[in-house]
Amino acid sequence: MLDCIVYVSSVLNPKKHPRKTNCLESFATGVKALGYSIRTEWEYQYQPSKLAVILGWATHNTGGQNIALRKQIIQEQQALRLHTMCIDASCWKYLDKDSSYLRYSLGGPFYDQAEYANHKSTDEKWLEIGQALGITLDPIQQSDNGHILICMQRNGGFAMKNLNPIHWLQGKISQIRQITNRKIKVRPHPGAYYIEEFLGVPELENYDIDLIDPTTRSLGEDLQNAHAAIFFNSSASVAAVCAGIPIFVDDASCVAWKVANTDVNNIETPAVFQREQWLYDLAAAHWTDADAKSGRIYQKFLPYLT
Repeated sequence: MLDCIVYVSSVLNPKKHPRKTNCLESFATGVKALGYSIRTEWEYQYQPSKLAVILGWATHNTGGQNIALRKQIIQEQQALRLHTMCIDASCWKYLDKDSSYLRYSLGGPFYDQAEYANHKSTDEKWLEIGQALGITLDPIQQSDNGHILICMQRNGGFAMKNLNPIHWLQGKISQIRQITNRKIKVRPHPGAYYIEEFLGVPELENYDIDLIDPTTRSLGEDLQNAHAAIFFNSSASVAAVCAGIPIFVDDASCVAWKVANTDVNNIETPAVFQREQWLYDLAAAHWTDADAKSGRIYQKFLPYLT
């Protein structure tokens, strides 16, 4: 059995997405550099291996041939008690436009379930990433007249766990309006914004909600002067935490769960958390292609592949 198979075919139209294929090929280079057996798979063919590496995870919608392959890999590797590595987007993608940093984990993309090999990390990675991307950890903000920002996710993505984002939004607005009259602003996912999905949603009209066009404004702009930000399970929550904005999160798989409020009834008096160790651990889950090519990522995960 091979030590590792890297599935470039887990990418939709891989020849059209060089950034996505580069990270996979870089990982394969690193495995080979360390002397382990490796194959790069460009076709939609699964073969058992000690480690299977794919881009992303299996979404709940049907998807194309690459999604079907991901599902097969995940299911068969699990059945054989073998490992699958997920490569996912950076939690700082709002600043990392070139996707120079990506997340690597074993067993899935959910932060409370997967293995990121990042427990009790030092500040080394955080200092590197903070300097490279210009990220700072700002003091906790206090905005007496600030708005509440609700950040949405795309429909059909694995992070929503089969929930309909519009239905989730409706329930969340109704909850908030029972507690506070603060201005509510809704920011749809910038990669899945279709205005027709929001037409006729009664909560948007009845409660005087501002619907933001996310293609014309940055997340940072919408967080300015916010009292709090609300998420289901989104890496965008990291931007709010770093900006010092208190967050409320619904799903325990969210990367910011450890520094999040979870009961919207406390929206007017959100709790404040120590963020440093959480931030060090999160940064340690992010790697560059150079890290992959050198074998540094594979070596970090080797103890978890037994």
